[in-house]
Amino acid sequence: MARLDPRQAIVTLQQAVARAPAEAAERAARVIRGASHEQLEQLMRSPLRRIVLEMIFWQMPRRVDKRKAADTSASVRWEITGRRNDGADLYQLELNDGHCRVDRGDSAREPEVTITLDGAEFLLIATGGSDPMSAYFSGRVTVAGDIMAAAKLGSVFVIPGDRS
Repeated sequence: MARLDPRQAIVTLQQAVARAPAEAAERAARVIRGASHEQLEQLMRSPLRRIVLEMIFWQMPRRVDKRKAADTSASVRWEITGRRNDGADLYQLELNDGHCRVDRGDSAREPEVTITLDGAEFLLIATGGSDPMSAYFSGRVTVAGDIMAAAKLGSVFVIPGDRS
């Protein structure tokens, strides 16, 4: 039996752990894109809603294309509607020269743009299953404030499963 080199085992484990969030995001995106709108609405009314939203917003800073976002600065409030109590989940995204930070809840900083959409539509947009511009023009997404800041968002994030 071959003897395992402990240093190589540690490196292999570190590489696997580093890939795990991206691989999980890829799998989750495939599942979401394959689900019906009704299934997504049901998911977003369930207790899993918060976990799903947290996973997506946690991934956002890791999904910034730093080259495309190099000269971009934006403060974006996401209002994800459709909670069981008819409330909305709020997230504040701060993008500054290729760096991204997301905070849950209302922020003291006034956003440049507020994007409001229901949970199912958010899942589809976040995973590449819905075109944000089509969703906006069809009324599934509303934008208040700097619409150009909202339009720029789609180009600075790498969507899971997107190979372009």
